Amino acid sequence: MSDTLIVPFQPGRGTPHKTAGDGGPLYPARAARLLALAHALDARLAAGEFLDQAHMARALGFTRARITQIMDLLFIAPDIQEEVLFLEFPPGRQPVSGRDLQALARIPVWEDQRRRWASVRSGFRTP
Repeated sequence: MSDTLIVPFQPGRGTPHKTAGDGGPLYPARAARLLALAHALDARLAAGEFLDQAHMARALGFTRARITQIMDLLFIAPDIQEEVLFLEFPPGRQPVSGRDLQALARIPVWEDQRRRWASVRSGFRTP
């Protein structure tokens, strides 16, 4: 069991496949990447790579508080998570943030989360 995460990287291969209405490229939203990280860390925890979240934090160089913030995103209603994971925006445009997602995760009732998400979502347009 290794605490090292190896991510293959090929420079120049990260060009997006979609474009915005103005023809510019679209990239996954930062909030989507943060939620995807929560799922990846949860899978690693479930696979037994880490004893607990504290061990995960030490091994990955995060604070325990940050790991908790990230993992709490898994409390968001599944339909909202799916929508967030597919969000794409042009560079420099991030109308939904990790802070928005953390606020959602603190709402214990999914129906209330959906109402709050509708309010957040009304503040941006997906291209």
